[in-house]
Parts: sequence; C-alpha cells; structure tokens
Amino acid sequence: MHAIAFDELCNQLKAYKDKRVVLTFHTIGDRDAVGSAVALSKYFPKASIVTPDFITNNARRMLAYLNYSDKITPDLPEVVDLVIVLDANNLFALGRLGDRLVPSLAKILFIDHHALHEDIAIEALAFNDESYNSTASIVYEAMKKLAAGIDMNTAFLLLNGIIADSAEMQNSSPQTFRQVAELLDVAKKDFSFFSEYFHENIPLANRYQVIKDITAAKTEVVGKYIIIYGRASEHANVAADTALKLEADASVFWVTSNTEASISARLRPPLDKKLSMHLGVIMQDIGRLIGGSGGGHACAAGAYGIKRESAEVAGMETVKRIKEKLQQGK
Repeated sequence: MHAIAFDELCNQLKAYKDKRVVLTFHTIGDRDAVGSAVALSKYFPKASIVTPDFITNNARRMLAYLNYSDKITPDLPEVVDLVIVLDANNLFALGRLGDRLVPSLAKILFIDHHALHEDIAIEALAFNDESYNSTASIVYEAMKKLAAGIDMNTAFLLLNGIIADSAEMQNSSPQTFRQVAELLDVAKKDFSFFSEYFHENIPLANRYQVIKDITAAKTEVVGKYIIIYGRASEHANVAADTALKLEADASVFWVTSNTEASISARLRPPLDKKLSMHLGVIMQDIGRLIGGSGGGHACAAGAYGIKRESAEVAGMETVKRIKEKLQQGK
C-alpha cells in the first residue's frame, strides 16, 4: 500500500471524476462511513455506493431523513475503474466484500483517519491521517478543494459523520469546530438538532435495554480512574458510549449475534494522550482472538469476528490491557 498526501488524494479523485467509481466502507457502516460515502458520491456522476453487509440504525435514520434510503446497494458492479474505501485502511474491515476486491482489476483508494492496520499485500493508494477526527472531515476538505458543490443534504451527511465521531466534540481540533460551523451554515441546522433527532428516534425498548446493560455491568476503580465493562444485550457500542456519559473514564462491552461476536471499547479524551493508550491499536490484536479484525480511534474502537464463543475472553483481555494503562496513571 502506498501512502499519499492530501494534494495527491485530490488529484486522484479529480482524475477519476468521470470514471466508474464504487464507494464503500467497513462492515456495519456507521454515520461517518455511510455519510462520507454518500456525500463523496455526489462528485462522481457514475458512482455506486456498495455496503459490505448492513449499516447501523443511526446511519439508516440519517439516510431516511434525506429520503436517501435507496442510495446504497449490496451489489458490486461488474466493471469498476476505482474503488474508494472510506473509514477503513484495510480490506479485512470490509468482510467478504474485501475478499471479492482482492482479485479485482480495479484500482483501490483508502481514505481514513484510524490507526494504520496491518494488511495483506495489495496494490492500493491510501490517505490516512489521524489528525482528522472523522473521515467526513477529510471528505469535506477534499470536496472544498475540488470545488464540488456542497448543498444542504451533503452538509447534513458530513455533519453527521463529524459529530458522530467526535465523542460529542471532545475528540475535536480547531479545524473540527471550523468545519462544523461552516457546514451548519449550509445545512441550515442548529447543532442541538443532531443529538435530539437521533435520541428521539431511538426506540424506548432499546434505551431501556441499554440502561439494564449498564446496571448489570461491572464497575471498578483502577488507580484514580473508573472503568465499566460487561456483556451487552444488543448494542455494545451504545452501552460503551453511555458508560462514558455516566462519568466512567473507560468502558468495554461485548455482544454476540447469530453470526459473530463484537466488542466495543471507549476512553475519555484526552486520556489517550495522557496514558499513551490507543484503543484502535489494542483492538487490532483483540480482533484476532475472535477470528476477525479490529481497529478504530485512540478513544473509540471495536472488533468483530466469527468466534462467538470467545467474546467474553476477548472482552476481558481488552479490559485487562486498558486497566494496565489506567494503573500506570496513578
């Protein structure tokens, strides 16, 4: 994989503007991944948006709000000139779709902001910069440089990605705040709209279950920090996020479905810098324990795999590694 600078990224996008382009993202696409793909697709007249499997409930709500529910498809076109992978820097994160892209003759371009992940040897270009808080932030800068028209709907999509990946703006830089201000202006929305809209649309039963998961979880004091961890009933990521809102410093939750295990870990910014901890790097190893892959941000990361029976073991290994770092922060 060959790393490229921002200017080269823009040159690559410009070179393929009128080609047959597929935009895709990691499995279980979230608002950052899906919003970035749909927003960037507007630059390419012949674009297709392909999902590896399914997208999160919030991503579906985002698309439904714009009447964009039909924008993505599971079907990979037979002829493709360029595949743009958003919010991931490896093919493992695409599940079975990644396997289908390996023998593809199409050029592959990664656009991401996570910690670099070891990958199979493939010919691909990658713009990967952790200084951005989200992939949507990168896409916004690229679309501005390319003079791509950013209308209200595109701004809405990009705002969803930036806000969703910012941990309620805690994982933000001065650039993040500038971008949000500009995009709110274009989208004609108040900042409060985004949190309120998604809160109102979460079913009561789901919120009730998350509260039960948190109540049943283990809470420990490690040094001068608090960690909450345990099994979730359905949405490990929501439970992990909620734990931090309840003043935990770190959280880990795991869940199993009919087909896989998933683990979500969270850390209160800026403890990642203070304790030299990067959850994305930790979760790369954890993903192997459940027969899959992992990665993410310094303060928010996850892992997915087919070894459902190993979910608790992997979850507790994650807890152990985080506690070791928290202990050092005495």
